[in-house]
Amino acid sequence: MSNDTTKAAAQAAQSEILTTQEDPMELAISSDRFQTLDLKADLSSEGAGYCSLQAADDEDRVKLYNACSSPKSVADMINKQIKLRHIFIEVIQVMSEQSGELVYVPRVILIDENGTGYQAVSIGMYNSVKRLIATFGEPSAWKKAHTVEIQNVSLKNGQHTFNLKMID
Repeated sequence: MSNDTTKAAAQAAQSEILTTQEDPMELAISSDRFQTLDLKADLSSEGAGYCSLQAADDEDRVKLYNACSSPKSVADMINKQIKLRHIFIEVIQVMSEQSGELVYVPRVILIDENGTGYQAVSIGMYNSVKRLIATFGEPSAWKKAHTVEIQNVSLKNGQHTFNLKMID
């Protein structure tokens, strides 16, 4: 991720995390099949995460690596649709603009059916993915990619967050 992209993601994450009504420490994705991402525990260790793509061969490993190493920004996809096939989440550290301290946040990468990644450092996107998995199950068990629309949601405090709208 470039320094400008990292800085922009950190700024967006900080404004959202520090102003959201939800307690980010209470968020979790649970899974029978994959590693559990429990932000209460995992936000204390950078690198913790979740991945629906079980990269069993080099072709899948290349697809996963490329999707995570140079993803597009979710902000550039607002009101656009993607064919979602896999989800990757990792915990990263960003500098809080308000406190100046390092805080742990989820970095969500949506991977489409072509292997393109779309990144958001966003509690709202994390919550949306959590609901999507609770409703539709693990992406690895889906028979096909699901069409989702990226939405920009305004919060009461004037900030914004990202959300997914299911199309099919």
